[in-house]
Amino acid sequence: MTEILPWGWPIAFALFFGGLGGGAFMLTSVTSFLTRDDFRDILKYGAIVGTVSAILAILAFIVDLGAPERALFVYSNPGSMITIGSTILAIIIPLGLVYSTFVPPDLLKGRFPWSGNIRARTAVEVLMFILGAALAAYTGFVLGLVGSSPFWGSPLIEVLFILSGTSTAIMAIGLFMTPLYSATKVERAKKRLIEALHRLDLADGLLIIIELVIVMALVFTATGISEVAGMSADVLISGSLSTIFWGGVVGLGLALPFLILIFLAWRGRTAAYIRLYPPLLAIASISVLVGGLLMRYVIVIAGQIPVF
Repeated sequence: MTEILPWGWPIAFALFFGGLGGGAFMLTSVTSFLTRDDFRDILKYGAIVGTVSAILAILAFIVDLGAPERALFVYSNPGSMITIGSTILAIIIPLGLVYSTFVPPDLLKGRFPWSGNIRARTAVEVLMFILGAALAAYTGFVLGLVGSSPFWGSPLIEVLFILSGTSTAIMAIGLFMTPLYSATKVERAKKRLIEALHRLDLADGLLIIIELVIVMALVFTATGISEVAGMSADVLISGSLSTIFWGGVVGLGLALPFLILIFLAWRGRTAAYIRLYPPLLAIASISVLVGGLLMRYVIVIAGQIPVF
């Protein structure tokens, strides 16, 4: 199917990693503003996840262009959204590397004498939040601005992509933090880690509920936008993409992790189940990440089928 459509997996990956990176930078900044160093692991892994995701987003765009030298053309029109998005990515990557020196991994702790400068760190965090929000929003707006598909014109897609970017960022950071439980020998440190993961779980559980409502509203109200948009929705509801949509996006990406997060919030921190917390969270995290990628893929493809 994707062989006859202009956009396929590379664009889905680019939108996925762009939203993930923007969400990670926003989450890291907000966590620091609210708690400073109480949840330092979230800050540390958030900076890493955000920077790596932004790099992968650029690489996905280059793959879609077909040749690395064509990447220079994305900066040829200063007023276009493609140029704006690429510029945000180009700025946010070095900024993420700079921020990583303020909250370095344990192996590099003490190597950066400026890491204790709170004012400088706060200034970087403000920029990270602004650029992270712009990047997450960009992944939501760019499809609608293309204008070739009525389905992509729904404002629900913009909201959905921003929420999904934040959700996948939360779970990606949580996924990278889960191995720390086994590696940590001090009981107090383990409890602090579980508490940090619990905060992430609660936030993502709420986002998943909102995402599910928006996804359902998107596909079942598309007919009200136009007949062509309704055809795109039909492809998701009962057409060629229905298996991926219902099984991958709704089932794997939303329902399964929500049930796991409900269990973890209810019983996960009790003595009988606390050792299961990291592996169950890892399963939920992977489900959210795979579902987030599949969600972008089916929306990108469904929007093109009636047109092409």
